[in-house]
Amino acid sequence: MTEDYHPLNLKDNQHLKFPKWYEEGAPETKLDGFWKRLFGKRTRYEDYSIAQLRSIYMDLEGDLRTLIPEYSGISNDEERKNAEEIGRYIVNLLNATKGMLESQKLGKRQMIIASSLLQEIEECIVWITPPSLALAHANDLSSRLAQLDSPNKGTYQEMLSKCKKFLEKFNDNYGGMSRNETENYRARLEEIIRFINTESLRERINTGLQIERLRTLKFWGIALLSLFILVFPYISNNSQWFKFPANIFVHPISVAYVSAISFCVIGGIGGFLSGLLQVRGSKTNLGDYEISVLLFQLRPIFGAFAALVLITIMSWGLLDDLITQREGSYILIAFVSGFSERYFINLLKLNGEESAPDATAKPAEENGQIQQGDGSKPDRAGE
Repeated sequence: MTEDYHPLNLKDNQHLKFPKWYEEGAPETKLDGFWKRLFGKRTRYEDYSIAQLRSIYMDLEGDLRTLIPEYSGISNDEERKNAEEIGRYIVNLLNATKGMLESQKLGKRQMIIASSLLQEIEECIVWITPPSLALAHANDLSSRLAQLDSPNKGTYQEMLSKCKKFLEKFNDNYGGMSRNETENYRARLEEIIRFINTESLRERINTGLQIERLRTLKFWGIALLSLFILVFPYISNNSQWFKFPANIFVHPISVAYVSAISFCVIGGIGGFLSGLLQVRGSKTNLGDYEISVLLFQLRPIFGAFAALVLITIMSWGLLDDLITQREGSYILIAFVSGFSERYFINLLKLNGEESAPDATAKPAEENGQIQQGDGSKPDRAGE
């Protein structure tokens, strides 16, 4: 070794300090506690994603600490130095990722960047993982591939199968493996890991965008419904509302407002009951759960909208040929129209399925890998 070379000891916390998120405690106000007791405590999708990224970080940090210096399968000082160069690069990536994940308020952009850094770290670790551990890791990769929904999955499953067969033929005696063979199977594993992580990230982004879209619809739905109620006295036949008990308010505008709110409540109840009839008990993840909750919250809003629109039309007698003008008819129509929210919810689901992008990740050419004689990770052109 040269005089200025210092071996890397990743068991020293000076290189990788313990994350602060295990010590943090989010302050909770009395108002927060009240709302949690009233509506129940529910984990948001963003919080779940951050916790998932932190868990991946801890797994990768643990892998790195055990691989260097004891378990890397290194036989000479030159290989150790090359592996430690990759290790130092990984340490820098881990520190950058940890700095982002320690933030209590992590935005969507920061989460995507942190996820990309973690993907790069996992790919780098492949190049310092000994063949025996790589073979054990292949089963985990096979399980992760099986969970993906991609038309290119079969290509990577076949590639992984070839890697496993190649490693198994050595019968735990990897001394005869050439450097080119080592770099070849590591390059294949790196491509498989990149494909898995890319598809997983795309799925998380799609789920996040769907949740964001539903939240936007919920906000504007409430805003437009409030505006509809506000203009209801000026677009409906107010003389019809004096037939209802709301006439105790005497003033026509007040009677119209109370009637509008009452019909919205009835339509919302119809939408709520319609949602209850469609609830199914099944296994799900937090992303799908968040989407289903938002869809369920949209049902009463759509039901109230439908009820108020039909009631406004009925007040002018446009449906007299179909519906008898009675007080009970208004209430019945408001309730039944609440069930029409299924049509709008189905439209949202259909549009969500059609807008999901197809997987486009392609495996790299096997012969296109740059072979390096020092066992280090090849450079990737264009990145």
